[in-house]
Amino acid sequence: MKVAFFGDVHGCALHALGAAVLLGRRRGIRLDALIQVGDLGAYPSPERWDEPSRRFGADNPAQHDFFRLLDPPPRIAEGVRLALAEVPPFLFVSGNHEDHDWLASLHQAGDAVVTPVDPLGSHRHVACGNVIEVAGQRTAFLGLIELPGKMDLDPDAYARLLAAEPGSVDILITHDGPYGMSERHGTIQGSPKLLKLLEHLQPRLHVSGHYHHQNGPRRYGRTTSYALAQLVQPKRHGEDPDLGPRIAPGSIGLLDTETYDFEYIHDPWLAEVNGDALDLPTLLTTH
Repeated sequence: MKVAFFGDVHGCALHALGAAVLLGRRRGIRLDALIQVGDLGAYPSPERWDEPSRRFGADNPAQHDFFRLLDPPPRIAEGVRLALAEVPPFLFVSGNHEDHDWLASLHQAGDAVVTPVDPLGSHRHVACGNVIEVAGQRTAFLGLIELPGKMDLDPDAYARLLAAEPGSVDILITHDGPYGMSERHGTIQGSPKLLKLLEHLQPRLHVSGHYHHQNGPRRYGRTTSYALAQLVQPKRHGEDPDLGPRIAPGSIGLLDTETYDFEYIHDPWLAEVNGDALDLPTLLTTH
C-alpha cells in the first residue's frame, strides 16, 4: 500500500488536496492513506487565529482556504468532491497552530477518536495519544510541541504511548521532532520527551513537521525518522508574483508499506499546484 505524508499546511488546504491527486496521477499509483503532520491551520474562523497565523495569513490569501472548506461555495465543493473521488480524506494530528478547544469539542460531540472537521469530510482529526490502523499499519498520533512555558505535549496522551509495548506501533506521527534533530542559531531543536518516546516505542517509521525543512533520514535504533518541509513556503521578496504560493519540494513523503521505502517528493509537477486563489476543479481537469 502507498501512504503519503504532508508537511505543515497552515491553511493551504486546497493546495494539499491538489497535490495529493497529482501525486497519484503522475506516479501512476493509488494512494491508500493521506496523513498530515500538524499545523493544518484548523481554526473555525479567522477571528480565532493566533498571532503568527494572522501575520502570515495577511500576506498569503491561500492560508484562508481552510475556512472555505468549512462553508464551501459551489466551486470549491466541486473541487473537493473531484479530489475525494481519487484520494482518501486526510488524517491529521494537532500542531501548535490549531484551535485545540474547537477540535476537542468536535471529538466530544461525536464521541470519536477520529472526527471530520469540514462538512465534505476531506480532513479528519485524530485525537492525540491514539493508535489506529492506517493502510494496514498500527499508526500512533501525538500532536502539539514541547516548548517550556508556552506549550507541552498532552501529558495523558504522552503517558499512554509511553506505556505501550516496544514494537507495538509501526508508524509514529508527531508534529514536533525529537531532541537533537537539528540546530538553528546555535540552539538544538526538538523535544526530549519525543526522543524518549522514540527510543521506547521503536516504531519502524517516524514522520514529523514543525521545523519547516526536510530533515532525514535519521536513525533511532530500529526507527527511521523523517521531517517534512512546510507545504507552501511563505512568500519571499523577488518571487514571481504571477506564480504565487506553490508546493515546496520535500514537503511530501511517500511510503510503500510493503518495502518500507520512504521517498521525499521533489518532482517538477509540484510547481503546477500554485496560486493565491487555487482553482481546484481547473487544476484537476487540466492536469
